Formats: sequence, structure tokens, C-alpha cells
Amino acid sequence: MKHGIRVETKMSQPLKRPPVELPESLEAQIASLAEKTGRSRSLIVNDAIGTYVNNQLRWLTEMDSAIGDAKAGQSYDGSEVLEWLESWDSGAEKARPKLSKA
Repeated sequence: MKHGIRVETKMSQPLKRPPVELPESLEAQIASLAEKTGRSRSLIVNDAIGTYVNNQLRWLTEMDSAIGDAKAGQSYDGSEVLEWLESWDSGAEKARPKLSKA
């Protein structure tokens, strides 16, 4: 363990190496994070991409559901939805807002 952070050393799935071009500034940030955490560059990039893809897929699924609710004449309070979305990946995610009639 380096700096109190658990170091992942084993991937659970076979890896493919797609070519990814990153700005030099982002490469430098990844290198710095790798050095400070003792994690490999590959693991950091893999975690970041996985988190981004999962969040985007979840957002699209939730949007499809919300559009269906709106077509059915139901709605959500906008401020409650924003609070809920902002709580994602916070470690203290709020419950999905309750539907109200439009």
C-alpha cells in the first residue's frame, strides 16, 4: 500500500490495447497520479474509461425512462433530479426522485 491507497495489481478480464491519443497535459496528470498512488497508468486509464462509460449508459437509461414518464403525463421536480444526479458516485447517492403528476 502506498500513501494509504490499495494498489490493484490484477485485472479480471483480458485486456485489449486500443490506440488512444491523449493531450500531453492529461498524460502528465495520469503519470503523476500513477506515481503518487502506485497504480499503473493502464489501470488508471481503464478505471476512468469504465467509470465514464458506465455513467453515460446509466444516464441514457434514466433519460429514456424519464421521457417515457413525461409521455405518460408524469414529471419530476427539477431541483430534486439535479440533486440526485449530482449525488452519483459521491458515496452517498440519493434515492431517485418520486414521480408527480404533470
